[in-house]
Amino acid sequence: MRLVWLAAISVLAVVMVVFTPYVLRTESTWQATAWLVMLAATVIGIAALIRAELLLRRLERQSDRNVPGT
Repeated sequence: MRLVWLAAISVLAVVMVVFTPYVLRTESTWQATAWLVMLAATVIGIAALIRAELLLRRLERQSDRNVPGT
């Protein structure tokens, strides 16, 4: 389920990247700056979520190894 949320947020980031040239051409400087800040925050957030997902998977693998077999 975590990957579904990550994929949805990634789609949002791709849509934002696609619309960035339009926003930069048509909006004022302040609105374009705000758009770029939101885009950067989205990309950083996705990177943090990917890193957290990898760490959680590693922890789950380690805990599975520590459980004695029956």
